[in-house]
Amino acid sequence: MYISDRLKQKDNETFSFEIEKDRDFRILQLTDLHMGFGFLSRKKDRLAMTSIRTLIEETRPHMIVLTGDSTFPFLPKAGTLNNRRQAIKLMEFLDDFEIPYTLVFGNHDCEMGCVCSKRELAELYKKGKYCIFTEGREDLTGVGNFIIELTADSGEVLMPMVMLDSNMYGEGGWFYSGFDRIHDDQVDWCMERLKQLQQKNTDIKAMAFFHMPPAEFKEAYEKMKLGDRSIIYCHGSVGEKDEYFGISRFEGTFFDRAVNNGVIKWIFCGHDHLNTLSLIYKGIQITYGMSIDYLGYKNIHKSHIQRGGTLITRKAGGDVEVRMVPLGPVVSARVRGVK
Repeated sequence: MYISDRLKQKDNETFSFEIEKDRDFRILQLTDLHMGFGFLSRKKDRLAMTSIRTLIEETRPHMIVLTGDSTFPFLPKAGTLNNRRQAIKLMEFLDDFEIPYTLVFGNHDCEMGCVCSKRELAELYKKGKYCIFTEGREDLTGVGNFIIELTADSGEVLMPMVMLDSNMYGEGGWFYSGFDRIHDDQVDWCMERLKQLQQKNTDIKAMAFFHMPPAEFKEAYEKMKLGDRSIIYCHGSVGEKDEYFGISRFEGTFFDRAVNNGVIKWIFCGHDHLNTLSLIYKGIQITYGMSIDYLGYKNIHKSHIQRGGTLITRKAGGDVEVRMVPLGPVVSARVRGVK
């Protein structure tokens, strides 16, 4: 666990991280690293690590957030099912930068037949020299539901970072049962925690980080294409084949509850490697992070338009700026419905 005078763990679901209130605070979102650390993935792992190193050197972040699928224990691609070794190698790599980092799980960090469960991985990540992570409450669905409160030296909470496990697959099996979602008990917990912060500061604004996008990502995009002027285009595009969105077939309530709660103003996801879209929908900026993946998708190592990171800057005055940090040519910003 990261040890610093700036960081305090208040309980099993809350961290307090002190920042300078009157200076910009930079968060680098990295998603879908798909590190294999196996005999089949050595070349692509080197490419991924070089990309990450380049992004960190360019953006000089104060914190790094990994939004899922950081490792890929898939035997045909990586040549290993040992996600324990993958997690250790990833931590060793990230710890060398001496920058605090945190993470959420995706749907590939634990594959069928792999060595470690998510709870076992959580115990490993808690040992990372610069890692900020906790498994969260055992009675909630998923592993790694927690909050990092960015605070001033006075103890005032400036901006909560909500970390959520969007889980893996639905009941009845793995991949064939379809993607899962954030469950209602997680939503209840999240909204209650934000309500408590709102009672202390009616103007509090929060960010949320998780892996798989809620259905409203697709809903907002389709409405924008049809000319809905209430949806504000920020950046990026939808590069998945046939404008695919990897959303759950199971009904989720997170986005609607977040709109009603009013505290979450920014949502950051990964999962769909070729989608980089960022829109403001119903008062919330919903953003696909640029991905790193060289290993997961077929022939994606030959692609470049989606590869990069997302820089999130909490400005000194409290505003938030979100921008793409591409490693190559940026995806087209020409999206039907954008004027």
